[in-house]
This record gives sequence, C-alpha cells and structure tokens, in this order.
Amino acid sequence: MKQNITLFSLILFISSFSFAQVSPQEMIAKMGRGINLGNILNAPKEGNWAPPLTVSYLEDVKSVGFKTVRIPIDFYGDRTSGNTTIYDKEANTANNYTGNSSDYIVDETYLDRIEEVIQWSLQEGLVTILDVHGSQLKTEFLYTFSPREKWSDYYTAPTSAKRAADNDKFRAIWKQIADRFKNYSDNLVFEVVNEPYFWLSDDEMDTLNLDIISIIRNSGSKNSSRNIIITGGSENAYEAPLQISDDVLSSDNNLIATFHYYKPREFTASSEEVHNDYVWGSNDDKDEIDIHFGVVKNWADSKNVSILLGEFGADNEKGIDYSNNTLGDFGGPEKASREDFHRYLSDKAIALGFAFTVWDAGDQSNKTFYKVSDRSWVTGVRNAVLGKSCLEYSLIKNADIECGSNSDWNLFVQLPAIASLKDAEDAESRGNSKSIEINVTNNGGLFNKTILRNKLIETTSFSNKTLLFSTYAKASINSAEFKIRIKTITTGETLLSSSSVLKLSNSSYQRYEYEFSVPENTTSLEFQVLCGKTAGNYFFDDFAMEEKTLNTETIKKEAVFELYPNPAQKYLTIKTTQKIDQIILQSVDGKMIPIQLIDQKIDISNYSAGVYFLSIKFSNGIIQKAKVLIIN
Repeated sequence: MKQNITLFSLILFISSFSFAQVSPQEMIAKMGRGINLGNILNAPKEGNWAPPLTVSYLEDVKSVGFKTVRIPIDFYGDRTSGNTTIYDKEANTANNYTGNSSDYIVDETYLDRIEEVIQWSLQEGLVTILDVHGSQLKTEFLYTFSPREKWSDYYTAPTSAKRAADNDKFRAIWKQIADRFKNYSDNLVFEVVNEPYFWLSDDEMDTLNLDIISIIRNSGSKNSSRNIIITGGSENAYEAPLQISDDVLSSDNNLIATFHYYKPREFTASSEEVHNDYVWGSNDDKDEIDIHFGVVKNWADSKNVSILLGEFGADNEKGIDYSNNTLGDFGGPEKASREDFHRYLSDKAIALGFAFTVWDAGDQSNKTFYKVSDRSWVTGVRNAVLGKSCLEYSLIKNADIECGSNSDWNLFVQLPAIASLKDAEDAESRGNSKSIEINVTNNGGLFNKTILRNKLIETTSFSNKTLLFSTYAKASINSAEFKIRIKTITTGETLLSSSSVLKLSNSSYQRYEYEFSVPENTTSLEFQVLCGKTAGNYFFDDFAMEEKTLNTETIKKEAVFELYPNPAQKYLTIKTTQKIDQIILQSVDGKMIPIQLIDQKIDISNYSAGVYFLSIKFSNGIIQKAKVLIIN
C-alpha cells in the first residue's frame, strides 16, 4: 500500500537533507540583526528568572524583523547526572578518577524540551544559536579551575580527579547535544561555551575549542559542516576573539568568532549603586566604540574570520523594573542615551560585516527588550537595534505608532459621527510606547462612520495569498466594538472586506486578528479599522501582518498528531486525540514496517538509523497522514 506523502513532508525532507554547505560568511549575512532569549533556559529552573518560553515569543521576535535568536542553555545542575564534586580537587590525582562519560547523562525530558524550543525557532525561519551557558555551568565547571591547573596540562596530564571528572562531564554533554541535533538544518548553529575567558587562559580555551569542535564534527551528518561559534580565553570584551590561536582557526573551515560588549560599565550598568553615568553619545563615547570594533575588524580580516557580536546592552532607562513597573533605586540610563547606545553599536556591527544578537532577558531583568507578560516591546530601543524609527510591514506603515499617530495614519469621519485622532497619553499607551487614541464624541450609528486608515499600497504580489492582520486594542467603555477591514482595488474595482464584530476590553489591551484572502488580480490594498458605532475612547497599537505560507497552512491542517522527539534515538512519543487503528513506518526505499504503540510510546532502539515516513490510520478509516521521522 502506498502512503500519502504530503507536500510539506517532501519539502521538509529536501530542506533537511540538502548537502549544500553554508559558509561562515554566508551565515553571518543570514544572521544579520538578532536577539538573545536570556534568563529562560539558562536559569537553574525554567521559570525561575523569566516566564517559561512559549512559541508566541518566537513569533513576535520574527514578526518585528529579527533574523536570529541566541538561546542560552544550562545543561548542569539536575539536568545532567554525575556529581563531580565527589572527587577531591586538592588531594587526589587524576588516577583517582574512577568515572567515565556514561556517568553524565543529560535528562531526556530536558533534551526533549530543548528540541521543542529549537524546532519552534527553526519553523519561524530564524537562525538559531544553541549556546552552552548558565550559572550552574559556571559553578560546576568553570569556577573549579585555578591558576595552578592549566587546561593545556589537564589534557595531557590532569592534575586532579576533579579535573578529570569535569573534563569528562563537559565532553559528555556536548556529545549528547551533537548526537541529538546532528540532522538539523544549517540554520542551527552551535556555540561552545559562554564567556569562558573570566576563568580560562587562552591556551586552555584553545584546547577546549579543539576538543569540542572534534566532538561535533565526529558526530557526523549535518554536524560535519555546521557553523560553530568560538571565543578565546584570558581577555574579555573585544579582545576575547583575538586570543584564539592560528592552530584553532586553521583546524576547521566553519568557525565563527564571537565577542561581547558592555563598555563603558559606568553607563551600561548604571542602574547599580556603584555606577552612575546615565548619559552616552559624545564623540569620545563613539570613538571608543570605533576603536574597539576596528580592532576586531582588522583581526578578523587578517585571519579571514567571520564575527558575531553575541551580547551587548545597557540597563533599562532609569533602572525600570518592567515586571512591576517601578523605577530603580539608583537610577539608570536616560532613555535617549540607551537608545543611542544600542543604535550606534548595532549599526556599527552591521557596517563592519558582523552579525549580532543583542542581550534581552525579559521583564524581570535589568536589560529588557521584550515583555512576555503582555507580549509588548520596549519599542524605542527595539527599533534602535533594528535600525528603524518605526516598524512597517509590506501593507502597514508605522505599525507600532512610534512615528506618531499622524504619520501614515489618518481618520475619516462621516456625519453625524464626530471623532478625532491623537497620540494616547502615557497612562493609556501600551507598554510605555506610543499608541493611537480615537475619541468618538458622537457616534454615527454605524461602524463605518469613523474609519482609521493606513496608506493605500500599490502591489500585485499578494494576489491569491492569505494574510493574517492583527492589532492590540482596548476602549474606555466596556460596550465598545470595532472591526478590521481591508480595502482592495481588484480588477479596477474597489472591494471591502471586514472582520466579524470584535468586542473591546475597557481594562487592558487585548490581541485581535483577522484572516483575509486577497482576491486574484488585486493591485492595491489598504488596512483600516472601523470604530464609529459607539461613543467613547478607542486605543490601538502594534498592528501587524503576516503571510500564511503553504508550510504554515499545511502544518495546521496536518497536525492531527504530534510526534516527538524528532530526530529520535530510543523512544518515540505520539500524541493525538484520535483513536489509532494502525501505525506504519516506511523507509525511504519503500519498505513497510508495522509498529506497535504502548502507552503512547514506540520503542525504536532496534531500528536502523535513517529517514522514515510515519503514517497513522485512525479508527474512522479516512484520516491518514505522513510525517518525516529521523532515527539516529
């Protein structure tokens, strides 16, 4: 019996197993402007320092224009078995180490969670950096090193049992990471370790880099050419990559060097009591950046190395704690200075041919870009990093209103309605940014008596495509309603299509959506909001649009069952609300392999590694889908 292989499955198969390599130069160009997802998976427990990661975070990162996410991840603590502190660091020699790499096993559930997050990110089309990072990493691994014990000595003749154990554990963790993700696309990039230079010398870091690069390459498949991010030891900030030896750089063709930049600390950490320089942007300030970045650029050019600015940032303006919206005890950067700092570093990095991922650690941190609590942004600094004054989409200009309510927006009012348009007061705005306020003092009895209109955009590229429009909105009264409407010029005629009635909250901004299929032969589109039926104050912000591609549509229609982890090694879990009648596994050469499901799990440990298609026949006899499965 032939299986129905969906078009999406074939696309996934082709894209996942393309043998075209992506060079470091090509990857840096693809990365462009990116952001860190900090304080989430690098916390001792996910949820300790920031809310657990959801797919909406990644959707919002993609929608505003970021191309890359760096995901700091901590694999230590109870996430990996094997306690190396049982070995004496001072008294015992390396010969007293009695363990082996099998003692150090990353928790399968945690690996599944990491895989889920990485899949979300890749499905959004984001370049995704898996960065080994975290406080427990430092406590259990990096902090254990002392000047008496060099990494270079350690690899040839370890001086303590503790050192031998730490070495084995770090290697074992990276081997499991490499094995789990070896079949993932080139858009997944590995970073060996975060900020090791505070504890490791340049020689020690050279040895560590060579060792982990070898582990990744020897795991095979995509890892044989995957881009790997490395840095040097002994010196931090812009000097860190300069410490990487020529032996390391010449050992592999797919390496990207990285550095972090938080200078000057008096400004970037000025929400702390010991730092109090709140203003940045003088010629001397900018000259310092030019000099430091120029050093990295000259070194990179001389070594033919590509550069990622992996972290940079300055504290929140006035030390604001966005989790409770209170000002810091010791002040912090001025708003304009914080934005200028981020803008200057971002533009400088891009101008020099670097990619970057700005540091963002959520609502509860002192460096906030994205506020998970209400899916809003600190828009001024976000736009500075993205190189924009205000966001715009193909069909919505000034979508975040940061250029003001009268820029690209206008209000059309028909009698008997009376209404006006202005920027909302700070207290009524969304996320401490600019928002639109429409004051309807006399209703018109119909929605279309007061119309908020964006630019009429001439384009033929969206004909026959499905678009999802959205906005955040609220009102001053609880009975207020509005509609989203799209005006098109189609075959020379004006067509109007509107959403159903959308009911507004009078307490907080809520997200509203309208899915619209663009008619064939459409040459112009205009985004509109109708809100004239009831008198009151209406507030709108953060308009957005996205194209619903074939892949997105297919995923939603095909998501009859979930299959994870994928790739898999030992067990496969199938989650579905449907009753299953039969499960069939098909190899790429067409061989059919009936399999049995027990407690939603399939034992695949005895199957040969490779690519398969898994199909499920449900008890209703008519639903049968195929998904690509990779067995390592």
